[in-house]
Amino acid sequence: MSAVDVLRLLFPVTMVIVVSPACRLSHQSGQSAQPIGGILKNQKKKMLVPIALAVSAALAFGTTSVSAKAGSGQVKAAAKCATQLKPELDKKMGAGAAFLARAIACANSNPMKSAGKYVIKVGFAVPEGPVVNFPEYRIAAQAAVDYINKELGGVGADPSTGKAGVPIKLIPCSFDIMIPTQQSACVGKLAEAKPVLVVSTLSFDDTVIGKYAAAKIPVVVGTPIMPSDFTTPGVFAIGGGGGCLGVHLGLVFYATQILMKKKIALPWAGSAPGIFCFNDLEAKPLDILAGKTQSGAAITTASKLKGTVPGLTYLPIKVPTVAPDVASYAAQITKFDPDVLIYSNQGNLCWDLMTELIKNGWVPGKYPVVLSGACIDLATMTKFGSKINGIVTLGGLSILDPDALTGEYKIDALTYGTKMFTYSKDRKLTGTGFATQGFGVLMFAWQMMNEAMVGGKLDVKKMVSAIKNTNGHRAFGTLSMNCKKALAPYIGVCATEVSASIWDGTALKADKANQGFSGLGLVGKGDPLRLSEVK
Repeated sequence: MSAVDVLRLLFPVTMVIVVSPACRLSHQSGQSAQPIGGILKNQKKKMLVPIALAVSAALAFGTTSVSAKAGSGQVKAAAKCATQLKPELDKKMGAGAAFLARAIACANSNPMKSAGKYVIKVGFAVPEGPVVNFPEYRIAAQAAVDYINKELGGVGADPSTGKAGVPIKLIPCSFDIMIPTQQSACVGKLAEAKPVLVVSTLSFDDTVIGKYAAAKIPVVVGTPIMPSDFTTPGVFAIGGGGGCLGVHLGLVFYATQILMKKKIALPWAGSAPGIFCFNDLEAKPLDILAGKTQSGAAITTASKLKGTVPGLTYLPIKVPTVAPDVASYAAQITKFDPDVLIYSNQGNLCWDLMTELIKNGWVPGKYPVVLSGACIDLATMTKFGSKINGIVTLGGLSILDPDALTGEYKIDALTYGTKMFTYSKDRKLTGTGFATQGFGVLMFAWQMMNEAMVGGKLDVKKMVSAIKNTNGHRAFGTLSMNCKKALAPYIGVCATEVSASIWDGTALKADKANQGFSGLGLVGKGDPLRLSEVK
């Protein structure tokens, strides 16, 4: 199974299966990085090259022309950029919008290299092993760093004068989650490098965040999936879609509030993160909507949606991550005869289950299937073709489909496609959800660093304060960043909005009516975490 699989999203179908991107991780196991070669072989022509051309037109705002050599990452010396800041963008899209728009436009017309001996180090912990493997997270993060250093001028650059900023250096530490000591070892290795912050992409050890805190290293989380990712003071989950919190609540919201279904098939990943994400962010909100638990016990919650879906029932099915008997799970679902199915797991398990459901008679229109982004595997989905028409996936803003977006968000998508094509040699992994997360997390960190430069050096405390106080801030590839408004007990999650995409037989296309919604209202402020099964 490919790393891409882990972050597949759910799509609205006749049968509803909802799968969360954040949970692709929660349900990982038995994964090896399989190429989605079929995707990008064709995608290279279908998406990346047109994007490269389109972005040039979209971003050239009449500035002095200095171009990057396509695909090489080499740029000529920068001239002053004539593109002006547009303060109205901050009013329209949030603080930082004008800065980001000008930076991208000037990088396109007047690319600027970073300069100087001072380097800002960023630690980057990522699972890469024979079972759970997400190299695309690291590859995309490095592509973002290359773009920042070679075209955006680094951190603290001034396009209006052509003055370069300082470079970022990514310090990756890969770990095998099957060897428990390796993830902890990354804490020591990265602490030794003295980074200004560490990006914890996907943590499979709930003690690791505390170890970074003990080492006094600021931590941002790309995809929160463990309790400590959500609840640790001073830790900020900045990945678009909000990990399990955004996507799993989004799956429940999409199934019950948008599709208006109340008989839900709910297979879930039996991994450590999967257990938490299922119990707290799927079973709990479903019980809240029903007004009682599966056994009829009373529910205590601050949510205003308590009891608003009387008669709601669901069938939870634990899917082990190692060699599951997929046929038996499909048989249980078929016997249950749901009116929607929601699911989040690593890609291969999602599509193995769909294979069996199709054998059992599922066809588009029978009931909707909503999946998390963790399920997304474009190569496999292409093989299914029209057999899975209408399947829905949920995750952060989809910058893999520029045509679905407008304005500055479309520029984000075009920029992502172009810069990944320029700076990533691995064409197979560019079109995955975790790749977009890796790129976006580094871009947002860069945005916050620019607000904290003092005398040509980064003020780390000022950077952390800038992140902590984001409130509707414009973030690359994300609708907005809202660390200041994080809901207790999920105090670390800064971006909870998710968007839906629908499979049309050949590609995932945005469900335009359902972009940027949040399922946070399904749980109440201050509701206790549910860490284990409640009947």
